[in-house]
Amino acid sequence: MKAIGNAMDALGSAFEFISVPMAGSSGGAIAKLVKGIGKGLADKNPSPDIQKLKDEIAAKLQKEKVKTIIIIDDVDRLSNQEICSVFQLIKSIADFPNTIYLLAFDFEVVSRALGKVQNTDGKKYLEKIIQVPFHLPKINEQQLTNLFFKGLNNIIREVPEEKFDKERWVLLFYYGIKEHLKTIRDVVRLNNTISLKYSFLKDEVNIIDLIGITTIQVFTPNIYNQLQFYKDNFCGVFSSYKTDDNGKKDFANLYESIIRGLDENRYNSISKILSVLFPKVSEVKKNIFSGRYYQYNAYDSIRLGSICNKDYFERYFSLSLIDSLSLQEAEYIIFNAAEEEISSLLLNIDKRNKTNLFLDYFDSSMKRLKETDSHGGRINMLLNSILENWDSFHDADANQFLSYPWTWRLLNVVDSCLRAFSEEADRFSSILNIFKNKKVSLSVKINILLRFEREHNRYLGENEKERTPEEYILYLEHVLLLEEICLSYVEKLMDNSDLTDINKLLYNKWFIENSKNDNLTHKLNEYMSNIKQTDEGLAMLISSLVGRGKGSGTFVYDLWNIDLKYMSNYLDIEDTVIRMSNFIHMDRFNALGLELKEDIIAFLSFYEVKDEAFRESATRQLIEKFCKRNNIILEAFPKSY
Repeated sequence: MKAIGNAMDALGSAFEFISVPMAGSSGGAIAKLVKGIGKGLADKNPSPDIQKLKDEIAAKLQKEKVKTIIIIDDVDRLSNQEICSVFQLIKSIADFPNTIYLLAFDFEVVSRALGKVQNTDGKKYLEKIIQVPFHLPKINEQQLTNLFFKGLNNIIREVPEEKFDKERWVLLFYYGIKEHLKTIRDVVRLNNTISLKYSFLKDEVNIIDLIGITTIQVFTPNIYNQLQFYKDNFCGVFSSYKTDDNGKKDFANLYESIIRGLDENRYNSISKILSVLFPKVSEVKKNIFSGRYYQYNAYDSIRLGSICNKDYFERYFSLSLIDSLSLQEAEYIIFNAAEEEISSLLLNIDKRNKTNLFLDYFDSSMKRLKETDSHGGRINMLLNSILENWDSFHDADANQFLSYPWTWRLLNVVDSCLRAFSEEADRFSSILNIFKNKKVSLSVKINILLRFEREHNRYLGENEKERTPEEYILYLEHVLLLEEICLSYVEKLMDNSDLTDINKLLYNKWFIENSKNDNLTHKLNEYMSNIKQTDEGLAMLISSLVGRGKGSGTFVYDLWNIDLKYMSNYLDIEDTVIRMSNFIHMDRFNALGLELKEDIIAFLSFYEVKDEAFRESATRQLIEKFCKRNNIILEAFPKSY
């Protein structure tokens, strides 16, 4: 075999220097063919004597009685001239003994090419060369479907049923994917690409979405490449307001610009695939999917890691999570993590600014969590861990104008967990455990308490709606018990002079004033009078009375809401302005935390322009101008009061 390989490789090299008769300049193509036969069998030993080399190969094959099968695939993919050269080689140059050529090609394409080059009947030309033809039957549509399903089943066999919407899959395949599967090659290409992507993204994506977007990637790569740049346009749903009609028109125009140029069949199939993947497409196209899939369920999109959710969109266009929240990680924390490791896992998620996403995923998993045998204990453990760390979490969406208030997220977590218990006694037991947990801050407890108070139309209750006992999360007598626990905590903190935290001061003050507890109110007033004696204490009191928010125009910006009339209930405004105007130039001011310093500058800068028409708040620009005039540099320092 080594000798045969040497000779064949040399024969191929020799062809590089000649032109084959009747084959134009195709010596290079033939050289590659022959060298391919001998490649890897032996080292090169080129010789220009082609006939001698050929005789040497034939003699060795004859002597050793080695039977050789030479397989040449994809002949129909060559140019007409190259196709002709291959058959000339087989017929007259490489007609070795004990050698069989197995050629795979499209009969019509090759016979047509031979006819053009040889100026003869291509089919008859082939009949003189091909001794035993095997005409493979054309694979039918059902066979292609079965082949695709068989390969796909091997890839996704471990996907749980609850994460595979069969109705949605049927629509995706029969109205979208099926149109693209015309040959076995199509099936293999698609299954191979799905297999590769799934191996990287397993358990991190919705498998139906992955199959749909991969179909677009394989068969219309130009569209796939464009889609990845329009996350904000394609994800989510349109606003329910009529004023969003222009938004729908703009999206429809964008969509058409992306998929233009496709033939009618592909246009229709791609539109249907995208309608299954993106509710917005379903709505603007008004096809068979409208009315079902554009009814976007945010919790389902989070739980399933859907492509139409902004937090998961990008992973469908890469082979990594791009520093996103791993669904496996979230699943582990919710269903499997030990109590002692949950806090560190949660803080790690927060460090990556993914706490909001985890909380949404936690909420969306509550139904499945409730179905577990030990759901009660698991929910209580998770809720305690979340609330113990709440004050350490960061709101990653704080700079977005249309984001949920951080307090709403807190209350939503509590509500979601408590509603997993069907009995009020179990709900009260769960929340009582929270209120007795010393690791949960007082401000968190008071926020939770006020949510229950309002439900019973106490503390700014919004209506006098009558409810049946079953409609309340907690009965009133249990709410009052929680209130007593909070008030006793507040009293102990004031007795120990431990109300220096800004958030505690803010929430406790409002809660105490509305509790109708005269003794506690008197203590609070005394405490507030005492802390105003120091500049640091006065600064903290000012900060507790300043509200932060967002405004929007051509961009989103920070606002500090200053209500001087309201603040005058607790402060002498003129005296406060004088004291703080001096304090901001002291080293002790620089030692304060950044947010506290910003609140003080916001108060002072607003006071300067309080008489301007329509002036209701301080802005970042107003604060920066004030700092520039007064040579103040706002920086964050490690020390914070």
